[in-house]
Order: sequence, then C-alpha cells, then structure tokens
Amino acid sequence: MPSRRPSARDRARRELGQNFLISTSAIDRVLALLEHRRGPVVELGAGRGAITGALVATGRPVTAVELDPHWAEVLRRTVPRARVVRCDLRRFRVPEGTRSVVGNLPFGVTTAALRHLLTEPAWAEAVLLVQWEVARKRGAPGTMLGAQWAPWFEFSAHGRVPARAFRPMPAVDGGLLRIRRRPAPLVAGRDRAAYQRFVEEVFSGRGRDVGEIVRRRTGRRPAVPPGALPRDLDPVTWARLFAGP
Repeated sequence: MPSRRPSARDRARRELGQNFLISTSAIDRVLALLEHRRGPVVELGAGRGAITGALVATGRPVTAVELDPHWAEVLRRTVPRARVVRCDLRRFRVPEGTRSVVGNLPFGVTTAALRHLLTEPAWAEAVLLVQWEVARKRGAPGTMLGAQWAPWFEFSAHGRVPARAFRPMPAVDGGLLRIRRRPAPLVAGRDRAAYQRFVEEVFSGRGRDVGEIVRRRTGRRPAVPPGALPRDLDPVTWARLFAGP
C-alpha cells in the first residue's frame, strides 16, 4: 500500500513547530508596522508564502528564508519574484543593505532565533510574529532582557494574533513584536558582553535599591534616585551606570 503523502499539518509539526499564517488581517497588520517602505526585506520562516506574496506585491526586493525543502520549492514556483534561500533561520546571515526583517517565527525556536537576529548587524527594523508572552515580555519596559539590549534596540509589542489565525492552530496566541535599531547606540558594540553581564548583576544583586547594589558591586555612588529599582531605569540611565562617573 503506498505511503500517504505528508500533509501540511504533518510537515509543520515536524519542521520546528511551524504554524502557517492564514489570516489576511494579520498579514496586513505585519506590513502596517513596517516603517521602511523601500529597500530589501528578508522574511524568516516563509513557509507557504502568505507573507512572502504580500511583501513582493509592495515592489520591494524580497529574500524568503525557509528550511523545509518542500516549502522552499513551493515558494520558488508560487512567488517567483522572491529570492528563496533554504536555510535555518537561526543561522541565516542577513545580507548587507537589508532594511527590514519580517518573520512568523516557529514558536519552538523563538528565543534562539531572536538571539541570533539581534547579533546580525545588517538590518534596521524587524516585525516578528512570536508567542504572545514573548512579545509582551520583550515589548514591556523594566525587564532584564529588555535592559540588556536597550542600548542598541527599541522593542514594542503590538497586540495579539489569535491562535485561530494559524494552521495548524497552536495552543497559544501569537503576538506582534517590533524591533528598531537605534541609529546611535548608547553603548559601544564591543562592550556588549560586559554591559549585559553588568545588567544581569544589578538585577540579581543584593541591596534595597540600585544605588546600594551598584555601590556594593563597584564601590561608587551612582547618580540614581533613592529607592530606584532595576525595573525603573530607562536605557540612558543604564548606559550611564555602566560607563561610570
């Protein structure tokens, strides 16, 4: 008896938990969040090409990144104006000159995909469909993760995308996360690792407030309001604390 051809659901479950976007209104929301209207755009996790086709229709040069060989071939046939690259999105090197990155990220690899994307230097903005909790936490002020990347990026959450907007339907809602690269970093890129360690140490350090925590760690008295907690600090204050007097 011939074996059954794997369905879209089978493929989606096998390949990193991809949930294909089927909602045109959700696609419209993704495109509306893009501030750059010209220049090359990269789509991560292109899948069936629902977002790919909408991006191509804007007239922008599109590079669609897809790991599954089946869907990569489908994309080449159905969206011939897009450049299709078969690659793991966690390893894809964003080409020089890219203005925007768009992606419906597989929920199972969101953290790894974000970590990789934030270390790629060649893009100005990203609009990503991720788990709602990830979008909410990344987009909220006052978190350690936000503070660790705030000298280089601005994060904002832009609402839920209901689970019914995907096939197969995931167990949780999605959410829209926009990331914009700061034109002028608040901390030099070469100091990123040291800065991120500093933020972690302040968030986890002993003391009643930031002033006491930093005094215990460095011996200096930082210029912060009495009683300020790590969650209360803005990106400029974090950068100033790291730089010292």
